[in-house]
This record gives sequence, structure tokens and C-alpha cells, in this order.
Amino acid sequence: MHPTLELLDPLNPLRRRVALVLLPLGGVLALVALLTSGQGVDPVDRLFLPLLALGFSALALVLLFRPEAASWVLPSAHAVVALYLLATLGYQLLLAPNPLGLSPAAFWFPFVYFSSFLFFPSGRAVRLAVIYLLSAFLLALFGGVRGHFHPVHLNALAQFFGSNLAYVLLLYMLVRIKEGYLEAQLDAHKDFLTGLRNRRYAELILERELARVQRYGRPLSLMVLDLDDFKKVNDTFGHDVGDQVLKALARVLEGGIRVSDRAVRLGGEEFAVLLPETELAQALPLAERLRQAVRALSVPPVPGLSVSIGLAQAAPTDSPLSLLKRADEALYRAKRKGKNRVEVG
Repeated sequence: MHPTLELLDPLNPLRRRVALVLLPLGGVLALVALLTSGQGVDPVDRLFLPLLALGFSALALVLLFRPEAASWVLPSAHAVVALYLLATLGYQLLLAPNPLGLSPAAFWFPFVYFSSFLFFPSGRAVRLAVIYLLSAFLLALFGGVRGHFHPVHLNALAQFFGSNLAYVLLLYMLVRIKEGYLEAQLDAHKDFLTGLRNRRYAELILERELARVQRYGRPLSLMVLDLDDFKKVNDTFGHDVGDQVLKALARVLEGGIRVSDRAVRLGGEEFAVLLPETELAQALPLAERLRQAVRALSVPPVPGLSVSIGLAQAAPTDSPLSLLKRADEALYRAKRKGKNRVEVG
């Protein structure tokens, strides 16, 4: 999924909170299963259940105190569950077939599909689900070659693979519907002249980033840019040339910032760049490089272009409006001091 779609995804803020519920619950269930199995525990459970009980609890603690660890905690938990269920299925199909068909562990297989679509971007989730289902099918195929199966096993496997394939297809359809909805949302946050995001998007992402500033104390800077004397460009050369100038400025911004930064068009000839994880001292050199890049920009027949820039670093008490206001005030100060310069607010 495109990173902008991930930002607009309403499930995105819930993923960590859901994981903080599921991980301790999984640890408790694994411990209960181990304690109630007695002497009849199979080798797979004997190996995995203690690891699941301890591992899930440890991952939950890491996620609770280090939210940024979600990028590896969630894939780790997902991989452990998938490996455990595949190992359980492999033990049944290759070494000790269940006389009733399949063991109760088979009922947990759809959890891996659902967790894939919950915790990962949709493209990766689809690939994981297909790989997982194919792995289970190969295990069943090898078990059949070994001659372990009776009619009861074949019936159970047919229902197992039929239902699991249906789960994957239905989840894929739901994700496609969700992405269509998010694409429509994305269109509402796009500036169609420059291809950049618009002011509505800037306000949305500012709210999210300011929440991180307030909760975790992470640095955040905002840059507001305004083309100098842009009205003269329109009046002298026409609006078609003015549009080309705006598109050229958008390309300069996108080419001069990091992947984690966000360039938006606020309106008219005013643009902004949101700089997460960036203090003012780091933002200043970037602003100066962008100012110089615009100064070197050539959009014939315009003889030359320049941009005034205002910079502000977010404080824990800032709202999107107050942060934008401080950056705007710095921008107007740059205009008053002669334009083609960077000022700090």
C-alpha cells in the first residue's frame, strides 16, 4: 500500500493497541495449553508453548514501553505463530496423523490471515497469506505421498483447504474495497496541478505528528515557502507559465527532501514541507538548499525565480494552527527583509 494510504488508513492507529491486547492473551493461552496438556503433550507443543508464553509476554512489554519497536515486534509475533501452526500441521501430516482428521490447532490457521491483513500493508499481507496456504498444501501433499491418510483425513483436509482459501479470497476482496475507499480519500487530499498533497492533508498529518511530539517528545519542524513576486509572473507571462512555475517548484521540493518528509501546496504560490524527526538546526540547512535550488531554477521565459521561507519547530503545546501561524510569521518576516531568504519563527 502507498505510504499516503497508510496514513489515511483508519486502522493504522489501532494496530499497536490491538497488539497490546493480543500478545498478553496469546501468552496466557499458551501457558494454559501447556499446563493442561499433562503427559500427552506432543513434541511440537513441548517446544513451542513455553516459547510462546514467554515470548509473547516479552514482546508485549517491549511494545508497551517502546512504541517505535512495533516495526519488528509485530512481524516477529506473526512469524512465531505462523511457524508454530505450520510445525503442528506438519507433525500431524508427516509423523503422527490424528485419527479424527485434524487436531484443534487447525482452527487457528485463519488467525494468521487476519493478523497479516491487520498488521501489514495489504500487498505484503496477500503474499504472506498465499505463501502460508501454499506451505500448508505442500505439507499435506508430502503427507499423502507417505501414505498416512485415510478417508477421514482426506475429508478434513478438503474442508480445511476449501475454507482457508475462502478466508484468503474474502480478506483480499475486503482489502481491495477498503483501498478503493482510501484512494477516494486520497483524491480529496491531492492538489491536481502540482501532484502534491493539499492543505487538508497537511492539517491531517500535522495532527498526527504533533501527537507524537506531545506524547514522545520527538522533534518536528515545519517549513513554509512562498514564491517571490509570483503575481508579476502571472501578469507578465500569463497563467499557463505561472502553472509551469508552480509545477517546477513542486518538483524541486519533492527532489530535495527525504522520503519521510512531506511537501504540500497550501494554496496559490504558498507551499509547506513537514519535517518529522527534525530539529530546527537540521531544518535550516535543508531550507537553505531548497532556496538555492529555486534560485537556480529555469522556467523560460521567466528570467529568474526566488522563494522566501519561514521555519518553525513544534512545541508540545502547539496545535496545527499555531505551528502554521509561527512558520507563516517567519515567512512574512523574510518577505519584509528583502525576500529570497530563510527566517526562523
